Amino acid sequence: MVKLSVALKILRKYKAEAVGFKKGRGIIGSLAAVGETLRGDYTYEILAYRVPENYGVKRKVDENSIFAMDKATEPYTFNNVDVEKCRVIITPRGPDPILFGVRGETAEIVKKAFKMIKPLEPVERWVIFRTNQGTDAHLKRIKSLSQVKPYSSVIARGTVAENPRMILGKHVILPIKDESGRVDCAAYEPTGVLRKVAMKLLAGDVAEVYGGVRVPSEDRPLTINLEKIRLLKAAPQVIYRNPVCSECGKRLKSMGKNQGFRCEKCGSLFPNLGKVEFRLKRDVKRGLYITSTRSQRHLTKPFRRYGLEKRCVKVEGLIDGWHSP
Repeated sequence: MVKLSVALKILRKYKAEAVGFKKGRGIIGSLAAVGETLRGDYTYEILAYRVPENYGVKRKVDENSIFAMDKATEPYTFNNVDVEKCRVIITPRGPDPILFGVRGETAEIVKKAFKMIKPLEPVERWVIFRTNQGTDAHLKRIKSLSQVKPYSSVIARGTVAENPRMILGKHVILPIKDESGRVDCAAYEPTGVLRKVAMKLLAGDVAEVYGGVRVPSEDRPLTINLEKIRLLKAAPQVIYRNPVCSECGKRLKSMGKNQGFRCEKCGSLFPNLGKVEFRLKRDVKRGLYITSTRSQRHLTKPFRRYGLEKRCVKVEGLIDGWHSP
């Protein structure tokens, strides 16, 4: 955690310039970005900028060209489209100057992707950046749930404490526990597939959860906002049914608590029988589940990037022609 006063002191020391929003919002993050050397995993992004007169109006890009680009460059670009909703997600919605941005594994592939996209409005300029987007750089593994702290982003392991519940807004609350404590995890409605998976978990399942930690409030405890779930061990789903009659095969009817069963068809009595345990097939498998593309944070590593991570790769610099003008 860095205080604004510390960031401003560094800026003054190196005679740097910075512009913050309102009371200086954005200065700490931008200074951290400048100081990030990206010695571990990294990706690239090409950003195309609009002409100023188009700021604030609906962006115009040929969506079919974006879907075609995504198909042609997979898996080396990522998070271009949301397949579930059949929606383009490389174009921002706010009044900022960005027309679109493509993220990928190399400077060459994002430049190739850029050339495949057909903008329907002028592009004032474009530039390629090296970034930590899609790397899970924000997530830090912790050893116990007692280490879950507000504002942190964690990877934590625990046992599902009780069956998940749905609250107002169709959000799912999933409580997990370990020897050190218990914490709620939340899969919000926009997370799509992740919310559906969270709802299918059962008490006794062992899972690894990924996400940012929300501060507690009057009506909600400390909560991990889920970005990913890795189901490590699925508990058996057990139901109990009345046994069947050994004489005629019809399912028996209870005669009352601890009084056995009787057959309504043939009249046979079974005073010493109890209910029979059945194990149901679970509708969820072990493995990793990630929030739907449309709700992924910029830093969240998507499925496409697994196996493509970079480790201690020496970076000589960007390619020739990495910006225009």
